[in-house]
Amino acid sequence: MVSLHALAPIGHTPSPPGRSSGRAAHPSNQSSDDLPEEDLSGALSFEALRVIAAGFAKAHPPVARDENDPSAPRSLRLLATAHYDVWVVTWPDGSGLAAHDHGGARSVLHVIEGELVEIVADHVDERPARARILREGEMAWAKPSLVHDVANTSGADATTLHVYSPPLAEISFFNLNTDNECQRLRATAVPEVLPAGSEDLAPLRPPPLSLVI
Repeated sequence: MVSLHALAPIGHTPSPPGRSSGRAAHPSNQSSDDLPEEDLSGALSFEALRVIAAGFAKAHPPVARDENDPSAPRSLRLLATAHYDVWVVTWPDGSGLAAHDHGGARSVLHVIEGELVEIVADHVDERPARARILREGEMAWAKPSLVHDVANTSGADATTLHVYSPPLAEISFFNLNTDNECQRLRATAVPEVLPAGSEDLAPLRPPPLSLVI
């Protein structure tokens, strides 16, 4: 198991709530410096984010291939407003994004096509990290304290739609123990019945009996 005590921003001394303050590109060399600063009071509900994600997911194909770096994730910001922004990401087979959070933003991830493995941890509730498979048509939500590692090991491209509220302004990367531990979690990932939201959105389907590996 990966202990949440092992979670700390890379290159920084751990301190509550466990994030660094620097900004980063998301998820592939695109700066978010022009996005508004965090304002949690203006965050949309998970229900609203789910509806936005589902609508955009119906209309957006994969991001065009980058001939200069065909193996890297390809991202495109589709919309930026004062209260939320929307991104589409295509993940070539073998690509991914190391363990990170989304600053102070709530988020919803909708799988448009393909399959990803997500390793999920929380730097507040200190539950062990867990792994789950995200498949086409499924959604996952993330409160601000969530840390996740996303990887495409499916053998084909995958495309996802992401909605953040407030707009994404900061990403911090974390150590999930070791690379070998992340590989083990991915190898033992099991399908999980995913809720579409959190405390303000009831699950569309019953949750599994256990979410912990």
